[in-house]
Amino acid sequence: MASVTDIGFRPSSFKKALAEVSFAYEQVPFFAEHLDEAGIRLEDVRTADDFRRIPTTQKIDYRRNFPQGVLARGKTLRDPLTLKSQSSGTGGERLTTITHTYALAERMRATLFANKVLGEALARCRSHRPIRYAAPNCSDVECATPFTTIQDRTLPDGTLVLPVSHDVLATPDQLVQQAIDETEEFDPHWFYADATHLAFLVRQLKARGLKPPQVSAVALTYTLVTGVARRQLQEFFGADMPMAEIVSMTELGWVAIECPAGRMHVNNQTFFAEFLVDGRPAGPGERAELVATSLGDRISPHLRYRTGDIYSLGEQPCVCGSDLPQATHEGRLTTMIKVVKDGAPALISPRDVDRAVGPDLPIDVYQLRQPASGEMEFRYIPSAGARVDEKALRERLLDMLGTTTSLAIESVTYIPAARTGKFASCVSEVTQPASNGGEQ
Repeated sequence: MASVTDIGFRPSSFKKALAEVSFAYEQVPFFAEHLDEAGIRLEDVRTADDFRRIPTTQKIDYRRNFPQGVLARGKTLRDPLTLKSQSSGTGGERLTTITHTYALAERMRATLFANKVLGEALARCRSHRPIRYAAPNCSDVECATPFTTIQDRTLPDGTLVLPVSHDVLATPDQLVQQAIDETEEFDPHWFYADATHLAFLVRQLKARGLKPPQVSAVALTYTLVTGVARRQLQEFFGADMPMAEIVSMTELGWVAIECPAGRMHVNNQTFFAEFLVDGRPAGPGERAELVATSLGDRISPHLRYRTGDIYSLGEQPCVCGSDLPQATHEGRLTTMIKVVKDGAPALISPRDVDRAVGPDLPIDVYQLRQPASGEMEFRYIPSAGARVDEKALRERLLDMLGTTTSLAIESVTYIPAARTGKFASCVSEVTQPASNGGEQ
């Protein structure tokens, strides 16, 4: 059913994906029209090659057809055990989606199979008391003012959303102290946070001479985890703290997780995962977009959904023992940096940039910006009292970008977040915005 290059192909998931196509065609108005327009007949979809004939779907398809067009017949936004949420708007306009809570829980459980250390730490949390610290657009409640209470910002599942400014590095002392006080009062069991945001909070705690909250685990999501943010978190919480990077999307829930060996694994048990380059399956080492199909979603299924997330495929199996496909998350398609290297066009990913910067430099936060014209800009905030060897930093960056790249490096005290409130380590005005994809 699959060619040898279909990395991550799981026969049981493919069988469920075929059932998902049948359900979506028969029960979801948008998909009936989508497949009919493409001339796809259900009886003709048998193999992986057949499956790839189904046109991919994108965020704009769900936005234009929400709610009636993308909900299964008989389903409403008020159905029990459903979660209605909005994306942060990283890829453009915000997207409203609805999902069964049990489906999200199952996707989380399946993804956690690749990190038993984190899974066991979360299982030890007898009652569900996580704290969320991320951009307000990711929070589902109002959290950017000092006038809300703990009760206002506690989600139905028991998660407390800490207050934070829309622009995290500009968060005033009043909101910082409120977040610190509420953390102590709430006594959380684990953090579910953006790494840049949590590293900012850690610096505030350290500046006040405070000890780390006694949490059991730290889950890092929303944006790509940089080495400098991870270093600050590990130094503060301790090297033994169960901590992992997670790729999660509003539309789909948990998609991928970092294993204890430090490698990323994509959940292909509760999704049918395709890694594609120009529509074909990618091979080992290639960078590919993840296209995901939901399995068993009977309220708002996703068929061949372009996530907009780019992965580089690793060799199998991983030393951690997980059978989930190994694939490093390189970042979003819209955050890639376009350069000419060795005389040929090249795409530099946020992960490439982070590898070049490394975790060892005394930097708190950085951002590489590629304007539409002019030289590239690398701005960084040095750690307190530290001096960064900019000559060595330049050599690292130009070795990655190409020695002909025009690059300015500047030490600053502030770097603004994006309009979504997320803080991106790479910003490109050259890479064309894509309409596809979801939110991490």
